[in-house]
Amino acid sequence: MAAPLAPPRYGDLIRTRAGRRSSNCARPSTKHRAAAAYAGRINHRLLAMSAKHLPYTALSDVPATDEPAPSTITWSRLMSELVWMREEFGARTHVTGDGGDSLLFQPPIHLADLIRHGRVRRAASEGFGWARLRRASPVPLLRNAVRMSRTSRSRALVRLVDSVSGARHDDHGDIRWFPLLPSPPWAGTAARDLLRVSARRAVETPDPLPGLDASVRTLVDEVREVARTAKADAELSVASEIDLNNPFLDPMVVNTVLRTPVDLRAPLHSYKPLLGRAMAGLLPPAVADRRTKGSFDADHYAGLRANMPTLLELVHGRLAEMELIDTTRFIPSMRQAAAGVPMSLATMEQALSAEAWITAHEREPAPTWITTPEETGRD
Repeated sequence: MAAPLAPPRYGDLIRTRAGRRSSNCARPSTKHRAAAAYAGRINHRLLAMSAKHLPYTALSDVPATDEPAPSTITWSRLMSELVWMREEFGARTHVTGDGGDSLLFQPPIHLADLIRHGRVRRAASEGFGWARLRRASPVPLLRNAVRMSRTSRSRALVRLVDSVSGARHDDHGDIRWFPLLPSPPWAGTAARDLLRVSARRAVETPDPLPGLDASVRTLVDEVREVARTAKADAELSVASEIDLNNPFLDPMVVNTVLRTPVDLRAPLHSYKPLLGRAMAGLLPPAVADRRTKGSFDADHYAGLRANMPTLLELVHGRLAEMELIDTTRFIPSMRQAAAGVPMSLATMEQALSAEAWITAHEREPAPTWITTPEETGRD
């Protein structure tokens, strides 16, 4: 979304949507129809996409930021969208949804909090609801929830050190303090060693926020990471002269969610009920009643195919040199994804983003810090 440059009327928004040109583009989407129903407050604009906007495009040209930005893989599309909004509408602010998933969903370890606070019946009900969504048995979930209700964060960190051995894990959706995702087969030996060192360092560092419920403590970690990386995305947008704004990371919003008592927290299996209640009467019903999120996997697979020569050159960089990735395994995995073999691209994209970030810093000169002498005679 973008805010207009001229002083807007209260509530006026420009909603932009990026989409590929196709024979179906003349038919309004559900979101377009919803925006049309709110004419005068939401102006829906479609930015037609082409091959130059595909993910992975021009990764070697990504600007240097303080850390790898979450939008590195899609930065070509992001910059095109921001420049277009500025030139076409005089927009000055782009509102993102960063932090929304962390704040508006309960982490699975919420079940352990319920059990620890004696809300066993509610824990069982939500455990069955979560299991139905995952099409799994609720028994292992509830058993792990009971175990986690008796496990401190420090004890879980000690067990994490023992678990980080390079073996494949898949704790996604499980009830754990620190769920481990599958270790990619192309991870280098140095990457596993660094992971073990980081885990040991976490064990040795006292928790600065002791006594919080597990779900609240988990949310604090997630919000910190999202807020930190959002700053890198804001650095990417500097060239467009548009400020990125993250309303979900507003201190008052975060504080309200963190202070919500356990009995008022949203059920584990519900889809953002807090947002639906807070925005009742403001969001179009088609948006407020949504229960799933869209997928951009097809664009990412297409982007891999279109940019494979550049990516192959990028992969043979510093990460491989430092043995953080094994190119003999990474490249075949990348080719399989480009061929459309279903797989998670998350870790692969993290590696490519990190390599693009290193390339940017090696390409651009280091900043020069100038110290201004203190003026004489100043009190």
